[in-house]
Amino acid sequence: MDALNQSETAVQSIDAVPYPLAFNPVTTALLLIDMQRDFLEPGGFGDMLGNDVSLLRSTIEPCRAVLQAARQSAITVIHTREGHRPDLTDAPPSKLARGHLA
Repeated sequence: MDALNQSETAVQSIDAVPYPLAFNPVTTALLLIDMQRDFLEPGGFGDMLGNDVSLLRSTIEPCRAVLQAARQSAITVIHTREGHRPDLTDAPPSKLARGHLA
């Protein structure tokens, strides 16, 4: 069986709300964006913005479960993160203003 045929027959399904999700692990990726302490922990940038980080922290375990399932299914996993110099000289003015650091 060539790669195209394999990808056509590899469709999986998981229970999800509002309906089951069908996907092909060969052509699917999990993208986790900004799951960083600075956004999710008390005292971090997210907290400085006035976000209720307890609500944000509630996403950690569901994301961990999805990440584990993706790895077990051999799905490509992509993590992004935002980073700046310690003195924030490379941060855009809009970010500094949101954090009241301008």
